[in-house]
Amino acid sequence: MGQGDDQPRSGGSNGMVKKFTVEIQAGDLVNVGRFRNVETKIKSIEIDENGQPVIITSKGKKKLFSCRLIKLSPGAKTPKQILIEKHGKRRRS
Repeated sequence: MGQGDDQPRSGGSNGMVKKFTVEIQAGDLVNVGRFRNVETKIKSIEIDENGQPVIITSKGKKKLFSCRLIKLSPGAKTPKQILIEKHGKRRRS
């Protein structure tokens, strides 16, 4: 928003938004650590056993959100069932 723009940034006068989209991809830089002062690169993005996004960085695995999004949850499935569906049934030799 530049100077002289009459429209509020968030679409409302109270700063509330109805929808917020986060676009991330491998190669993006993020700040991690207790004080968010360590810059690291995203190597890949995975889904954990609860259906939530996890970023794999050069500093290790990090949850993308500190909360759990209900609409991403797999429902009544157990973590074992989710992993079997995700990776397929493995054969024992």
